[in-house]
Amino acid sequence: MPVTPSPIIRAADLDDLAGVHALEQACFVLDGQSRRSLRHLIARAHGDFLVAVVDDVIVADVIVLYRRGNRVARLYSIAVGAAARGQGMARRLLEHAHTQAVARGCGVMRAEARLSNGASRGLFADAGYREIARLVDYYPGSDGGHEDGVRLEKHLNN
Repeated sequence: MPVTPSPIIRAADLDDLAGVHALEQACFVLDGQSRRSLRHLIARAHGDFLVAVVDDVIVADVIVLYRRGNRVARLYSIAVGAAARGQGMARRLLEHAHTQAVARGCGVMRAEARLSNGASRGLFADAGYREIARLVDYYPGSDGGHEDGVRLEKHLNN
């Protein structure tokens, strides 16, 4: 499916549950969110769950969580389906996430990425994030063990 340069980016709702679950399962083989978890993130979580939609199909999403009384936003997840990769979709979603976080009064956004995920780490570096910590055995590994990650941070007022 070809993706247009300007997808509709909007807040997710419960009608999107099947689409975001399918995207999650396609993008995250080892640690994808369950339908139940996604339902909670859409309906009850203190955060923003944004979807990118092309021709009524969810092609990407981003989830940002907030803590009450805290000016640090957490980019919980960003997922881009295979058909939408390489077209700047993740960058667009990240920009929307930054805008939403600033509107909620946040000055910092943090995220985590697998140490082996060069594409994700490159996206964050290009967006002005810096790696601030190594996360030992943070992610489940494909061999039954664990994989290290990195914590990233961006000051949103820059």
